[in-house]
Amino acid sequence: MINFKKIWIGFNQVLIVVCLLITLVSTSLITLVLPVSAMPIAAISASSAEKLQVLSDRFNRLEKYVYSEKWNDVITYIHGPFGEIRRELRIAAMQLDKAQKEKANTLANDLFKNFVKLDNAANSKDAIAAESSFRSSLQNFEDIIDLTK
Repeated sequence: MINFKKIWIGFNQVLIVVCLLITLVSTSLITLVLPVSAMPIAAISASSAEKLQVLSDRFNRLEKYVYSEKWNDVITYIHGPFGEIRRELRIAAMQLDKAQKEKANTLANDLFKNFVKLDNAANSKDAIAAESSFRSSLQNFEDIIDLTK
């Protein structure tokens, strides 16, 4: 006998996945059709400065978590609120001249490597490695901020 309830539930799940894929594809296409460089430079600069300030505030909170050894909060914060840091740093780097852009991208890559080290240190509850990785990532971030000034 055919179980229509199971078929209906399966159909709904497939429909949800299709809708999510359409949303992701359309969002990606919009960013390709209307690149960030189409925005006025002044708008990018103001927007980037604001986003970088938000990220700076997030570093302050992350620092509290690292030094108070709240490892779950450290892990959650790296993967949550800092999830957009790569995009924001790339946008800020696009405004720089070629030499500064290369340096900013190198610093951003180093920052992400330090985040991986911080994540690993938090998972293993290694306070010394976590503090060292945090300081290194913060220094990378501050160096990028200095380049954008």
